[in-house]
Amino acid sequence: MRLHAVHAWKLPSCAAELPFGIPEVDRGAWEDHEVQLLADMLRPWRAKYPGLRVLEDVALFAPAHALIRNSASAALVVVGRRAGSGSAGITRSLLRDAECPVAVLPW
Repeated sequence: MRLHAVHAWKLPSCAAELPFGIPEVDRGAWEDHEVQLLADMLRPWRAKYPGLRVLEDVALFAPAHALIRNSASAALVVVGRRAGSGSAGITRSLLRDAECPVAVLPW
């Protein structure tokens, strides 16, 4: 079994202020930071479940879009929900458009 961990991110607001687009070095640094955030978030779970294979995926998409895209090849999409976090729209989009079952877990 394999877990596909998807971390969606967006460019920082300062990117919109750049007059000639985003320099590749800046975009790369921002993406490297997001990759590190995902690795840090998964580290304790990898230690707890060392036999589980994990595919890490950092996507420059809106969260709902990234998860819906990956649902086509998934057996189950698991999404966390926190009260007051603004994740209700993401959850509604997933429940409506995902191509596999969706589990919504409070955390």
